[in-house]
Amino acid sequence: MSAQTEQEARDAKPPFFKKWSGMYWLLMGTLAVLILLFYWFTIAYA
Repeated sequence: MSAQTEQEARDAKPPFFKKWSGMYWLLMGTLAVLILLFYWFTIAYA
């Protein structure tokens, strides 16, 4: 990999957000919602 390609990869913008932290928050929120749904399903149908 050339130095220019590595620099471009580091400077790449995330999709849908201005910063990568927004993407991480979306991921954490999605995981939290899934955990809560699976917990609720377990309580409701166990």
